[in-house]
Formats: sequence, C-alpha cells, structure tokens
Amino acid sequence: MKIRSALLSAAAVALTLGLGAASTAQAEDSGFKIMMTPKWTGFPYFEAAARGGEAAAEELGDEFVYAGADHADVTLQVETLQNFLTQRPDAILLAAIDLNAVAPVLKEAMEQGIVVTTFDADAAADARDMFVNQMSYKQAAKTMLDCALIDAPEGGEVAFVAASPTSPNHSAHIKFMKEYIETDPTYQVFTVVDTQYANDDDAKSYDVAINLMQAHPNLKVIISSSAVSAPAGARAIAAAGRAGEVYSTGFALPDAIKSYLEDGSQKCFALWNPYELGYLATYVTHLKLAGKLELTPGTTFEAGKAGSYTVGEGGEIVYGKPMMFTKDTVDDAGF
Repeated sequence: MKIRSALLSAAAVALTLGLGAASTAQAEDSGFKIMMTPKWTGFPYFEAAARGGEAAAEELGDEFVYAGADHADVTLQVETLQNFLTQRPDAILLAAIDLNAVAPVLKEAMEQGIVVTTFDADAAADARDMFVNQMSYKQAAKTMLDCALIDAPEGGEVAFVAASPTSPNHSAHIKFMKEYIETDPTYQVFTVVDTQYANDDDAKSYDVAINLMQAHPNLKVIISSSAVSAPAGARAIAAAGRAGEVYSTGFALPDAIKSYLEDGSQKCFALWNPYELGYLATYVTHLKLAGKLELTPGTTFEAGKAGSYTVGEGGEIVYGKPMMFTKDTVDDAGF
C-alpha cells in the first residue's frame, strides 16, 4: 500500500507539473492544438496546404493534425468535423465543400470556444471566425479571364465548369466572370454559353468537357476554378482532336498541365502557392488563439515568412498572390 501511495503521489506531482507546463506553454503562445481538414485528402493541392500548415505550426510550437475523407463528400466532411470536436482542439481549419452544410457543426465548435478558420473555400460567415481567401473573388475571376484572353485573344464562346451550384468559391468566381464579360470592354469579346458541374471529380470533369464541346460546336474556352476540372478539360480537348480549336483554362497545379503547355495545345493556366496559403491560414489561427490578432477591418499584421496582410470585412484575409502559368513560366512555380 505504501508503494502504491508513493506511485500515486508521484503521478499527481507529474500531472501537476504537466498541467503547469501546459499553462506556461499556452501563456508563451505555443502548444495550441490545430486541426485541419481539406475538401479531400490525397490531392496534391491540399497536401501542399497541409505541409504549409504543419510548417507554420512547427515554427510556432503548436500541434498540427491533418485528416479527412479521401474524396469530396460534404457528409463525410461534417463527420470529420464532428470527430474533431471530440478531440477538443483549440482551432479547426477547413476548406468547406458546401457553404451551409458545414455551418451547424462549425457553430457548435465556436460555442465551445474553438477558433474556426476557413481557407480556400468559405463557410457561412456566422459559422467561422476568419476566412483566408486565396484571392479575392474578383481577382480570381479576372485572372482566369486574362488566361482565357491568352488562349483566345479574338474571344468567342466560353463555358464554365464548377464543382457544384453550392460550391462557394466557384459560384462567386463565375458570378464575377459573368459581370466582367458583361461590363468590361476587355472581356466583352467573350460570350457565356453554358455552366456545368463536375464535383471536383476527374472522370466527370472529362465527360463534362466532352459534352460541352459536342453541345456547343463553336465553343472556344472552357474555364474552371477547380484544379481537377481544368486539367481534365485539357485532356478531353486533346482526346477529341480539338487542340488549337478549343482551350481549357482556370486554376490547376503546374504538374497537371505542364505537358499541355509545353506541346502548345494549351496556353495558360493560373493558381497561387497552396503551401503558403496553408502556412498563412495556420499562422493567423495561431495569432487569434494567442490574442495577437483583432479581426477588425483594416488591422494589419505579420504572418511570419508569408509576409504582411490586412484584415478585411467579415474576417476575410486575402492571400492575393496569383501565378499565371505559360510554357515559359510553368517551371518557376516553386511548390
């Protein structure tokens, strides 16, 4: 009994010291548990964002957990978030598949004092603290249209491919591209003829591109802000023997579109650095947890190696560093 008491006493002391160390760590702005879930795991874009997030967490002394389903399914994303809650993190980061479907579980997280940050694709504004947007929706729309002009300077018919009608960033990109085409003389050479949905799925994106070319014989450019659909469109154009007649553009990873740029069948795609986006999202989450970031519009702050940023309306923080890939620049991506 004496030995057991001694062991229990030692354990109690260790626990007390452990709690004290944890408190000290938190007071020193480290030791936060940050959990990230993407739209789906395994995709190089989100894996790069996760590496960036992990790097920021390591730099700041935080714990970083990355998990999610291996395909884009909003029901599975909600289940992942519910699982996160049982692990009592200090913060949750996510790229939302659907604007509203994830809102209830995110609101539950916020009620528990968990900081919620969206990145890449936003959730309902009242269901998160911050949104780290890769680019403003207008900047993203303009970047994709600028690529379309490189493809087809004379203009022509364009069609859009999005993940779904409720995909928040894709829907906003299409909205602003349509506005630019209607109102900006630079882009009025284009005529919008269709919008289709491919659920960020490679095979479906390929089929959608084939169907668009069949439905619209004069189609000139297929534009998608899905990094799955844009390269799938290029592959479909090549398979249909329409290279040089129809172009695919939008957002894509360099490795996915490099061969099309090099052989001249495609001329321009765009993106940003997903590694740095994940780094930024994790860094600002840490700052919020540490009480070092007020989400008042106009607030400026430093995010380590990612540089300086300003808080916008509704807790939006814009990364804002577009990269346009042509055959001359695709090897300079750096991620």
